[in-house]
Amino acid sequence: MEELFKYASAPYATHHMNFFKCFEGGYGDINDTFCGADAKGMRLTAKKFYRDATLDDISSLLKERLHEARTAALMMLCEKFNKADDEEKKRIVEVYLKNTRYINNWDLVDISVYKILGRYCHEIGDCSVLRTLSKSGFLWEERMSVVANWYLIHKGEFSLIVELCEKFLTHKHDLMHKACGWMLREMGKVSSEGNAKLLDFLTKHRLQMPRTMLRYALERLSTEQKAYFMKK
Repeated sequence: MEELFKYASAPYATHHMNFFKCFEGGYGDINDTFCGADAKGMRLTAKKFYRDATLDDISSLLKERLHEARTAALMMLCEKFNKADDEEKKRIVEVYLKNTRYINNWDLVDISVYKILGRYCHEIGDCSVLRTLSKSGFLWEERMSVVANWYLIHKGEFSLIVELCEKFLTHKHDLMHKACGWMLREMGKVSSEGNAKLLDFLTKHRLQMPRTMLRYALERLSTEQKAYFMKK
């Protein structure tokens, strides 16, 4: 915590509070506090301490009100997972899943879930935990189920993201529309097979897709394709 405060910035703290909507009526946690540490400062802090930090230490950090502390904790968890054996990976996944209530904004989800849950599901050949998260009704766990697919998509595994994007076609939150559109776009980028799956999804669902999801999914397509899929 002392190390993080070396990178503190009051203007950044105010900006982050607003940017991550941590106020009454916003999607962020109104109990969040910010010191204003930037991404580089958090990465350096995580790199400095992750080897000596135990999983209990990281679990404690994940419960801190300071948003940057939770960010650094997740960065440490990712570093540990990257160097862990199979048993340690399983323990790291358990820590992650026990603390999802504290991984409670899009940045926290997006920096960590594909590196931990996405990779783990690929390695064990079982994505049931992502389906379970998708059914939780908790926005951030639902987003985890989608963004974890970033790892799977880059391994050529497309079936789950198609399934989840179909499931979330009627989701009410814009952050889920963005996540689904983003992953569909990624699917279209990685290979000709992925692009074919994207075009097939758009052909089937373009009229039901929330406009944000559709716009995100179309970003890398040609002007002619965008015009076709955007038309009513």
